[in-house]
Amino acid sequence: MAGKVIAEDREKAKVSPGHPPTFTLVRLCVAAWLVPGLGHLLVGRRWRALILFASIMIMFVLGLAMQGQIFSTSSASYLEVLGHYGELCVGLALPAARFFGYGGGDLFFVSSDFGTAYLVAAGMLNALAVLDCFDIAMGRKQ
Repeated sequence: MAGKVIAEDREKAKVSPGHPPTFTLVRLCVAAWLVPGLGHLLVGRRWRALILFASIMIMFVLGLAMQGQIFSTSSASYLEVLGHYGELCVGLALPAARFFGYGGGDLFFVSSDFGTAYLVAAGMLNALAVLDCFDIAMGRKQ
């Protein structure tokens, strides 16, 4: 499916066969960022997409279940601002969790620190998945 999309975009943009058009790459990376694994699904890697989606979402949900804190940019601490950008990499799951009232964190809960680490790690894993999807689309990786 994705091979067909990339081939159609190449014909429209008259691009060399080695590199997909920039618009296709941007669209692919945005899709991979918003929904973990979607970019891999669009380039035809179904199993990898399923594994990435499951692992990132399970890690994010476990972080919320352990009452991890979702950081904000309004903090005076640079580490908390960096943590916010790390969690933001998880895509649409972060605004959905905030909308439903999760992620306030409880400093007195035993596993709160581990939950916060899981939330940030889920975002960082998704950032790596976006880069992996980009490399596959560029033909640098099989």
